Amino acid sequence: MTVVAGIQARLSSTRLPGKVLADLGGAPLIQRVVERVRAAERVDRVVVLTSTDPSDDALAAFLAQRGIDCRRGPLNDVLARYGALLDEFEPDYLVRVTGDCPLVEPRFIDAQVRALEAHDGDFVRVRPGVNGTLGGQTVMSARALVRGLASNDPLDREHVATFFFRAHAHEFRHVELVVEDDYYAAGLRLQVDEAPDLDFLRSIFARFAGEDAGHIDLREVLAWLAESPADFVVNASVTESEDNQKLRAIDRDLRIETVGRWP
Repeated sequence: MTVVAGIQARLSSTRLPGKVLADLGGAPLIQRVVERVRAAERVDRVVVLTSTDPSDDALAAFLAQRGIDCRRGPLNDVLARYGALLDEFEPDYLVRVTGDCPLVEPRFIDAQVRALEAHDGDFVRVRPGVNGTLGGQTVMSARALVRGLASNDPLDREHVATFFFRAHAHEFRHVELVVEDDYYAAGLRLQVDEAPDLDFLRSIFARFAGEDAGHIDLREVLAWLAESPADFVVNASVTESEDNQKLRAIDRDLRIETVGRWP
């Protein structure tokens, strides 16, 4: 089984332009995401997926300088970028990672891959409560992505068929994944959407990061935050995008039978 991770990133973010090249503990945010994904044992290749738009030239140049694999595709069709990744590498599973989640969890990526392999699954499902801590990463089967590529809905082209996958949820094989209680932290945001998010993550990286973020144990970070004063979470007022809120609402109402449980 081969697994390829695609990290979607662009410099023209509407809420915080240029964030993926913002400094985070001595390295650009996008490099920190790459370090985390590379730490996953079950990922065979990591590729940053950005656009061919001139606005992303600086990002592509940085990645080339650091020797980080990069592929460029349509600015407003992120789904097509993943489709090209599928065509080029023909993996069995793909990991979709958003480039603004510098604490993406390698252990969770590995657990998803192993769960899908064990049950020939397409997606995993976990109980609600880990979106803020383990969000920003989805493992899917290649056959699921092929199905999703059929959607021409602009929302699916931007959000990698996530709305399509939910609308057709019963056509896919879902595996229930048991997540350790240590990862559940209601209301915590570890992604960078706005400036307060970046400030918050910088405080975390100042304490835990070194030259490579792959070594950071997310459980230790969460335990440290749990012991901190409530006002330490400086990004508590930042909200998810409207599209992500819609997805969360759909997930709350979705009832799907699973093909198995892992572990």
